[in-house]
Amino acid sequence: MAELTSSRFDFDRIAPRYDAWYRTPRGRMYDRLEKRAIDRLLPPPSSGGRLLEVGCGTGHWSEYFLQRGFEVRGVDVSESMVAIARRREIAVNFGVADAMQLPFVDESFDVAAAITVLEFAADAPTVVSEMARCVRKNGGTLIIGALNRLSANNQRKQRQANSMYASARMLSPSEMDALLTPFGEPTVRVAGFVPQTDRTVWLSPLLERIGGLTRGERGAFLAARVVL
Repeated sequence: MAELTSSRFDFDRIAPRYDAWYRTPRGRMYDRLEKRAIDRLLPPPSSGGRLLEVGCGTGHWSEYFLQRGFEVRGVDVSESMVAIARRREIAVNFGVADAMQLPFVDESFDVAAAITVLEFAADAPTVVSEMARCVRKNGGTLIIGALNRLSANNQRKQRQANSMYASARMLSPSEMDALLTPFGEPTVRVAGFVPQTDRTVWLSPLLERIGGLTRGERGAFLAARVVL
């Protein structure tokens, strides 16, 4: 098995059941809102064709990036996650790699993306530096999705003992901005305004709109971009 010293949680433990969450009403709603937020930040494939997904997991987001027209390379430190990703049989090259020591030459991608990865990294600044090293300068793009530390939903999850969330080091919007500022001028957006109770999940699109209009900072998801 790959060494997991670069990760704050052993995702091999939950790999077989990881995707089940996306099939729940709450999971489908979060997925919809998170992808909408990332959509607004992605460059068009014509100006950023080769995309490296760091922490690709089971390939859920890899398939999304592929559908958006990118040539996708996905890597993850968890061998079990990568094995599941490969069973998707999609046109993505998946491999096992440490996000803190990416096995690619400098400037070999147009875009590098990491979705809910930095909060589980042992050293988030090093991961971002490695992503930036692998992306072309003068127009290459970093795309980050992360769990928002200010979200009441996320705070509740962190109190669940022995869960993956308990090991996460989440970021606030201002902390995300500070993390990315050394690489350029960040755009940080807050999304994922989903009620805590399942019976009111249907209200999420309305809450998302209100959160965007009021620049609320307590949505569960941060979507960020830096153009190098």
